[in-house]
Formats: sequence, C-alpha cells, structure tokens
Amino acid sequence: MTGSAATVLAVLEGAGFPIGVAAAGRIAAYLDLLLRRNEVVNLVSRKEATVETLLTRHVLDALEGLRLLPVPAGRPLRLLDIGSGGGFPAIPLLLARGDLEGVLVESTGKKARFLEEAIGALELTARVVNARFPDPAIDRMKSAPPCDLLTSRAVADAGGILRQARPVMGPGAVALFWTTEPLVGELRRDLPRAVVSFSRSAGAERRGIARVECFT
Repeated sequence: MTGSAATVLAVLEGAGFPIGVAAAGRIAAYLDLLLRRNEVVNLVSRKEATVETLLTRHVLDALEGLRLLPVPAGRPLRLLDIGSGGGFPAIPLLLARGDLEGVLVESTGKKARFLEEAIGALELTARVVNARFPDPAIDRMKSAPPCDLLTSRAVADAGGILRQARPVMGPGAVALFWTTEPLVGELRRDLPRAVVSFSRSAGAERRGIARVECFT
C-alpha cells in the first residue's frame, strides 16, 4: 500500500468509514489525479489542494451520504449528480459502493473532461453529461433508465432542482443535498408533500445532508 493510500485508509477508518484497502487505494488515486489536474484546471481552491485537506473537507463530507442511500434493489442503483465539479460527492460514493452507477452533470467543459478522465482511470461505471442543468442535460438523459438517487452539493434551490429532475427520476427515488439546516426549512416549505430529514455533519453546527423522499 502506498503512503497516500495508507493515509486515506487511516483517516477514513478513524472517522468511522471502514471501506477497506482496495477502496482506499482507489480514493488515493483519485485525489492524486485531482491534485495533478488542479495545477491547470481550477477543480478545488489552492488552499485545499492537499491530500489531508481534501480528505477531511471533501471525501469525508461525501461519504457521510453512504448511510442515507436508498436500500439496494437487487440491481445497481443509478445515481444522478448535479454540478459535479471536481467529482464531489459522486466519485467518492461510486468508489465506496460498487453497486452504484453514475451520471455526472457538469456544464464547464474543462471540469467535465477531468471527470471523464477520472471515471476512465478509476474504471467506474459512470458517464458525464457536459451540459447545463436542466436544459439540455435532462433532454439528453430521457432515453436512459430512470435514476434512483439524486445528489448535489452546496445548492441554494434544492426544490427547484428536484422539480426539474423529475422527468428522469424513478418511482421512490431519494435525493441528497449537502446544505445547511436553515435551507432545509425552505425545502420543506417548497415541497410540502415530500418527506425531508436532516443529518448534521460531524462537528458542524449548521451543515449536513438533507434527505428527500416522496418527491417523484
């Protein structure tokens, strides 16, 4: 095991995510690729461009979504990630759970090309839609199987995203939004028939993940 993989494994196990040596190695490979490409493409801020910071601020944050995923249905779960950027939260989730298939929507061409490179290098079952959301991204997805899980990080209008994504979401789909508790109140008012819960992130006062059901 490389030094970076050992660091990943130690940090994740210490945070309660025993993902195993193989997955830790793949996450380390992803972070290494991200850091190298970050020299020419602005994927993360310069002050966050270290393995340790990416682990504690981004990977752990993404993996908190693992406990909130839909129950496996005897087939791969199809994940739709909106505004994927450098790959958070989608790529860590795909690396940690082999039963996920991903569709990563990213409108910026340089970031979309990085995501395609990462997916290929890590041998993930996923594809990138380089288009604005909702249009034309949704139109490009309508012929594909419906999605079981929607994820998005640091969003203000979660309700709007859910309404726009409905045409490509399957019955009983779940949405996860990395957001703040005050915005969860807005989400509940915006979607009064949906079931919305909030899981606060470890050590955070306001940040966490909103889980939304019954929106399709």
